Parts: sequence; C-alpha cells; structure tokens
Amino acid sequence: MTLSTEDRFNIEVIKLMLQVAWVDRELTQAERLVILGLGRSWNVPEGELHTLMDKLKAGGTMPEPDLEVLRTRPDDVMEATRALCVSDGKLAEGEKALLERISARLNVPGS
Repeated sequence: MTLSTEDRFNIEVIKLMLQVAWVDRELTQAERLVILGLGRSWNVPEGELHTLMDKLKAGGTMPEPDLEVLRTRPDDVMEATRALCVSDGKLAEGEKALLERISARLNVPGS
C-alpha cells in the first residue's frame, strides 16, 4: 500500500511527537493518549502507530522524522507539538528548549 502525502506527513508528525514526549525520559499517560488519539484521528495505520509506540516503550532509538516533509506545514507541526507538551499539565524545561529547536529547524518565521 502506497502512503498518500497526507499519511506520510501524519506519520512524520507522530515520530516528532514521540521524540518531544520522550525528551524528559518520561511518557505520561496524557502524552500517550494524545499521541494515540491524534494518530488514530489522522488515520495513521494502526500497525505503524504501535510499532513506533513499542520502540519508545522498549527504550530504543526513535526514528528521525523527515524534516522536509514537516517543513511543508510547519504551523500544523508546531500546533501538534505544543499541544503535546502541555498535555501533562506542565512544560518541562527540556520540552521548551526542544520546541524552540524544532521551530528553528522548520524555518518558522520569528524562531
């Protein structure tokens, strides 16, 4: 099955969100639910979603998201990652710094 451009974008956002969630070396239940919920609402293939979540649970290295794909819609990427960062009711210092780095890597104006 060939992935559509939208499917590929959504998978890359999920990869990025998993990295953001793991920056403090803790995946809270709220973060997990946000990632799974968004993945499902975006129709990310269930197998792909669980493979990525399992890698995180196992403590493995997370696959790098494709920045070229993410740069096509930087505002959507930043909205999703910001929502994830505050889903556990706190914004860890590492998460804040990571958001700033993501914004710069995506060439978001004003970053």
